[in-house]
Amino acid sequence: MVCRQRLEDTELHRAGRLSKGVWYLGRGSGRGLWWCREGECAERVNQVHVARSLRCSPAEIDVVALREVAKRSKMVVVVEE
Repeated sequence: MVCRQRLEDTELHRAGRLSKGVWYLGRGSGRGLWWCREGECAERVNQVHVARSLRCSPAEIDVVALREVAKRSKMVVVVEE
């Protein structure tokens, strides 16, 4: 969680990443990154948040793609590896 608040699932967005570099919103298998629907969490997503949540070393392009998903909160962004 970006802002580290404790909220109900219904008050949060979740994104995950498939092995081919596709970011998706909502519940899915595996690890994911959560942020609140209100506030500036979407803009504050950074490489440290992604690395900690997904237990990986993300490229900067992954973080940029995730920020776009977080801002729009309704689309899927494909990132080529």
